[in-house]
Amino acid sequence: MKILYVCERPYNLFRTLLKAVKCFDDNDKPDILITNYTKGMCDMCNELINSKMFDNVYYFDGYKFKTFIRSIKGMNRFAVEKISDIKDHIISFFYLIGGFFNYIKAQQMAKKITLPEGLDLDKYDEISINDLTSTINFYLYRRKNKNLIYVEHGKNALSGKYLKVLNLHKILTKLRIIPGIRGSNQYVKAIEVSKNKNLISDTKGKEIRELSIDKLVNDLTTEQGEFIYQLYAKSYNFNFPETSIIDMFMTTPIDGETSDNIYISVCEEVIKEFMSGSDIILIKPHPDDRTNYTPIINKNKRCTIIPPYISAEIFTLSTSIKIRKLINIDSSASGYFKSVDEDITLGYKYLYEKGFSYTDNP
Repeated sequence: MKILYVCERPYNLFRTLLKAVKCFDDNDKPDILITNYTKGMCDMCNELINSKMFDNVYYFDGYKFKTFIRSIKGMNRFAVEKISDIKDHIISFFYLIGGFFNYIKAQQMAKKITLPEGLDLDKYDEISINDLTSTINFYLYRRKNKNLIYVEHGKNALSGKYLKVLNLHKILTKLRIIPGIRGSNQYVKAIEVSKNKNLISDTKGKEIRELSIDKLVNDLTTEQGEFIYQLYAKSYNFNFPETSIIDMFMTTPIDGETSDNIYISVCEEVIKEFMSGSDIILIKPHPDDRTNYTPIINKNKRCTIIPPYISAEIFTLSTSIKIRKLINIDSSASGYFKSVDEDITLGYKYLYEKGFSYTDNP
């Protein structure tokens, strides 16, 4: 079976590598397509080529189609956000109307997409994709081939409920006026999740493939785990001495908070309270965290920023480094760090107690 993995988010690339590393001896290795949908992920391309994990490594520059991207973001605004109050309902209704016209516009613009040289989509039995939030994924849905495998964009991201007072989006999907999202599209052959439990209603009627990312990690040999870690280390030029005492803080987006000063203050407070005695402090911003943490590096030379487009989970795979403390506010990645001395989840209550904004009731 010939497979193409389309990777546009850190989690999906990490998940793909966990699967592909098992295919070194296969005669028919998978192909991979990396895009710049998430800034910085394309820096992995050269190391992926050198790794020989894939038959072909393709790169797609989606930012050539900036107008297209704006249309796609507009059409998804209502569908992907959780709505919590009547004000949001009213605002989202207008976004939905505008989004409908953006769908029509995007369908026309998709015809102008130029694929990477040598990429023949017709040769694949299955193509692993994400949602309609990028040019290449929209193009793949529009081809109307029922060989698409929708893969969760984060661990258990399809579990839970999306609150929607207006179900117009779902009605338009049923009428085939606009494509479905979160795996509900008619051309999705199957949906791949880490855990087949409490899945959202959009997945109803689809084949569900349960492939636990925890099991993927646990099934790696020591050599395979170190191999994947080194792909990232070489791509992003980080190298830490084996004897170093390393602590890590994983940031969390704070609802309604956009000030860099708040995020920096939270980080400084965590470092002060929990990370004395460490040689290296790794600050790992959440993929949605756009804060410039440079002031922290300038004040504290122990600190190193791990780019947000790198999956924090890669540090669990290496035997060449040892993390002493892992501190987070609320992160699903913390459960992977089995070998740390201390894995501390502070919770949103910590933000409340320190006088910062918080997203949930403490």
